[in-house]
Amino acid sequence: MILDPLPLPAPSPPPSWYWSLPYAAVALFVATMAALLWLTHRQDAEEQRATLINDVLWMEQNLGFQFERNNSHLTQLGTELLKNTPITPTTEARLRQALDPESGLIRILWLNGNGDVKGAQPPYTDSHLVGETGGTFPSSSAYRLSRSMGRPVYSDAYAVIENQTQFEVHVPIFEGARYLGSVVGVYSLNNMISRQVPWWFSERYRVSVDSSLGVEIAAKSRVSPLSGLSYEIPFDPPGHGLTLNVTAYKSEVRWIPLLLMGSLGVLAGAIVWSLWQLRRHMQRRQAAEQALRAEHAFRKAMEDSLNTGMRARDLKGRITYVNPAFCRMVGWSAEELVGLLPPMPYWAPEALERTLAVHEMVLGGHAPPQGIEIRLMRKSGERFDALLIEAPLIDSEGRHIGWMGSMVDVTEQKNAQELARQQQERLQATARLVTMGEMASTLAHELNQPLAAISSYNTG
Repeated sequence: MILDPLPLPAPSPPPSWYWSLPYAAVALFVATMAALLWLTHRQDAEEQRATLINDVLWMEQNLGFQFERNNSHLTQLGTELLKNTPITPTTEARLRQALDPESGLIRILWLNGNGDVKGAQPPYTDSHLVGETGGTFPSSSAYRLSRSMGRPVYSDAYAVIENQTQFEVHVPIFEGARYLGSVVGVYSLNNMISRQVPWWFSERYRVSVDSSLGVEIAAKSRVSPLSGLSYEIPFDPPGHGLTLNVTAYKSEVRWIPLLLMGSLGVLAGAIVWSLWQLRRHMQRRQAAEQALRAEHAFRKAMEDSLNTGMRARDLKGRITYVNPAFCRMVGWSAEELVGLLPPMPYWAPEALERTLAVHEMVLGGHAPPQGIEIRLMRKSGERFDALLIEAPLIDSEGRHIGWMGSMVDVTEQKNAQELARQQQERLQATARLVTMGEMASTLAHELNQPLAAISSYNTG
């Protein structure tokens, strides 16, 4: 385990667009999905409008076929009704068939060559005549136009009682080149719309007929549709400015696109929030890494400035870290020392047994707190004395992972102590000699006085 690996170089700060790119990608994704949903919605609207147009054309064709069938029936009936013979049961049956509610006809009249009413089914009185059939038919524009053109002509729509609207079709009857008269079919516009529009069409659309002034005069349903999708075509026949309006009811809500869009919105919000949180986390992490680098650089500078050698070992005695002072002290580099197991290359051969004993004592946890003095060897072979102090190495989780030792070169200190000892011994020897000289001088002085007295006495 290497406790202090070489610090990694500080990464360069990301460019300004680095954090904007994920947000731009999310925005582009959301915009793409929104555009896709919009295109899908537009395609659905186009398909709905195309379906509406097809249905309207079908209904227009169906109404045209019904008018053609009615005109054909009226032509056949006119040939029989305008004969100067009594009406046969077969003709009466055909009249009842022509007045079927599905046909839209509510009355059939037949006029002679002068325009006078010869008969009607169902029968009527003058008080019932409203519109162009009331009065003299030759004065009606539809009657004159159909007689002159020789083909069916429709009249203007006119209002009757109970908010009903009617119009007529005038079918001229000819026998060869001779004009026999006309058969008039009276249509109820309200019944026509009600009967000719099928139920499935009514479920999808509201059908109405407007006059040339834009006033609604007949409708299949009174329920106003909420959808703005509509289609308008001329109601011809009968024409005369009538328009057929078909408006689609509001379709069912399509929950799948809505849920998809909502899910995409929630997902985009979650992604943006996650990116924001990730950005904050990265900023905090970069700040922590920067603080860690500053702390590591400060601790490294402090360790490099020490004159005390620092060495870390794991529980097996393998070297895991050495500082520059230790490398300068023993002469080997950190790359050469880290990872080595005992015996170490800086152990002096003559002190190998004692050094190994100290090593075992340290690994056993019995190193004295005041340190141990041992003799080591530099790479050049020079011996030196070092004071080694070992302490347990504890990690951040409180586990004992090895031993941390500090080593001080005490060679000069020991040499100074030895020199001081020798000087002290010389001083002590000199002091003894001085003391002996003083004692001899004192003794000579003490001896000279009695000896002088004795000599004087002998002389005397």
